[in-house]
Amino acid sequence: MNCRFLACAVLLAFVASGPRLASAAEPSPAGEEMTELGEHMDRLSGAFRKLRRQAGDPAHNAASLELVGEMREAAQAAEKLIPAKAADLPEAERAKFTAAYRRQMGRLLAQLKDIAAAFDAGDNAAAQKRIGDLADFQKASHREFRKTKP
Repeated sequence: MNCRFLACAVLLAFVASGPRLASAAEPSPAGEEMTELGEHMDRLSGAFRKLRRQAGDPAHNAASLELVGEMREAAQAAEKLIPAKAADLPEAERAKFTAAYRRQMGRLLAQLKDIAAAFDAGDNAAAQKRIGDLADFQKASHREFRKTKP
């Protein structure tokens, strides 16, 4: 009896801790609703994490270029959207905020172009530097455009 109970408890713990499929309306780990913009940013962020790990290895330049392309696609889709933070602003400030967000996304796309050019040229040191600059850019942009928790 105790063995069955233990086996059942282990099985339930395994099932409960296993991966789950997230729905579009399921809250993100931060407790916020996942938006279309958030989905694009998550895709961009995942590719960026992989890129940062492999950028120094010239053997991965082709894969790095694919990741930059994935980031570019996500950024282009995100550029057309409006951050949720805009809804919290007075209506008079929303247009200015949205225009600033789109300019910032344009800067991101320009940085991605520079990173791709460095990989194309086989200059991994320059690519790594630009990726470091992009990480700093990301932090500053998130402070400015990302909705903060209440």
